[in-house]
Amino acid sequence: MHYTIYLMNKTVCCKEQKANNMKKFLYTLIVGILMLNCLSGYSQDESGNPPEEIIKYYFVELITNPDREKLPQVEVDSIQRAHMANIGRMAKEGQLMLAGPFENGGGIFILKAESLEEAESIAALDPAIKAGRLLTEIRPWYTARGVFTAETTNN
Repeated sequence: MHYTIYLMNKTVCCKEQKANNMKKFLYTLIVGILMLNCLSGYSQDESGNPPEEIIKYYFVELITNPDREKLPQVEVDSIQRAHMANIGRMAKEGQLMLAGPFENGGGIFILKAESLEEAESIAALDPAIKAGRLLTEIRPWYTARGVFTAETTNN
């Protein structure tokens, strides 16, 4: 079963340093949760054998661009609808394993791609990234096949 998360934009007023600290905390928390979810896949089986196959995905941090252009709300809403449609398209095509927003802005994609360059190309097609609303930071992320439960819904 595939789930898509929708969250209305929420404005939170806070100091820039506090916002940066919160972003780092949330990023660390999400990575930690993903790693805990996959720890059993890295452990040995009953016979002491390592996992049969390690899979590489690409962790895409979607960062709200602090220098984004001020746009009319109708245009922002249009970009957001196109962004959500793109998420649906990537999931249907098997490129997107997981997507969701962070509470205070930005979000995450976990992409299935053959290379960093392909992951960058996939991410660059997103309307919110094209419009300069979001910036990206992409890293390879490894897990054992079958442990990341979302992979069974998109294969």
